[in-house]
Order: sequence, then C-alpha cells, then structure tokens
Amino acid sequence: MPAVSADDTPDLEARRQAVIDSYRVVCICNKIRRGTIQKAIAAGAASLGDVRRLTRAATGPCKAERCGPRIAEMLALARSPGCGDGAG
Repeated sequence: MPAVSADDTPDLEARRQAVIDSYRVVCICNKIRRGTIQKAIAAGAASLGDVRRLTRAATGPCKAERCGPRIAEMLALARSPGCGDGAG
C-alpha cells in the first residue's frame, strides 16, 4: 500500500467525502441516492422531469415536495461554470 503524503491528505479526504455523499438518499419516498441523480445529470438530464424519467426520483407520494428542491439545487450546480458534476 503506498504511503499517503501530507499533500495528498486534503484530496483524499475530498474523494472520501464525495463517495459518502453519493450514497446519501435524496428521494426518501423511492430511496434514490445522490449518486444516481448525479449520474442522470451527467448523462444529460437538464430538468426535474428528465431526472424523474431517468431515476424515478420525485415520483413518490410526496410528489417532489421533499426532494424537488435538492434536485433543483443539484441541477443548478451542474449548470454553473466550473462545477460540472453537481457534487455541491
């Protein structure tokens, strides 16, 4: 196993946090995780409707009342310059 230098630690921590965040549930009703939504956005989803069709997120009993704002934020972050992965 390679040794981790002090210069690698912030990058390593950022990658660990990104993995942890990708497993967080965004759509509680359908148990859709952040990583699944991020993949849909990376695949071209540009609206809440696109994310719904690709992932089933925002189609549960709450009809996007809980997850809609989070998904909208992820879409906005993906469209903002310098942040193409929506990992905000």
